[in-house]
Amino acid sequence: MSVASSKARLAGLVAHRDPADPAITEARRDLEAAKLEEHIREAVAKCPPLTEAQRAELALILSPGGSDAV
Repeated sequence: MSVASSKARLAGLVAHRDPADPAITEARRDLEAAKLEEHIREAVAKCPPLTEAQRAELALILSPGGSDAV
């Protein structure tokens, strides 16, 4: 989901639901994930090709508990 559509979804939920609604929490998480994805895509597009080892190390960061392993 794009950042724009994630923002729109969150705005719609916030306008019509209780702030404690789990859907709002989920929409906030989805917005942050969309922003992170956009940032990663931009960074990858700017850098030279990564080696297999570099890709594997970066993938570990995104894996559950991965940031602890790095």
